[in-house]
Amino acid sequence: RVLSCGLKDFCAHGGAEPGVAGADRRVPKIASVVGILGHLASRHAGSIKQELLRMFHESLGSPREHHKATVPFLLQLALMSPALLAAVSPELVDSLKPPVLNQLHQHFSAVPRDELEGVVGVVVHLLCHTSAGALRTLRFLLATAAP
Repeated sequence: RVLSCGLKDFCAHGGAEPGVAGADRRVPKIASVVGILGHLASRHAGSIKQELLRMFHESLGSPREHHKATVPFLLQLALMSPALLAAVSPELVDSLKPPVLNQLHQHFSAVPRDELEGVVGVVVHLLCHTSAGALRTLRFLLATAAP
């Protein structure tokens, strides 16, 4: 419910581009979402991780407007909460098989170039700041870039 409420608020406020200075101020509830998830993580880390991954995968194949904002929303959460990033990144990398990568490509194919560059910048920033599963992530990037 917390994630769903946060995503709805994110969409209602224009789905602020992740990584933009002040993005968390334009989306009023996102700081609360991060705080609540941080508090819940001590007892429900597995459920939170499972729901974050479910939201990601569900959003890729859907043309619905709020699903288009899910990946930027999840990126913003990861920027604001290193604990959420650390919890999800190893499993996310494992799930990035060719069909999922193709869905990601299709998902972002209509995004304007400047917004896409912003998203790529955020992803690179997050990759540089994650230690959980860093070796696995590096192997994935090398295998994907040069199969």
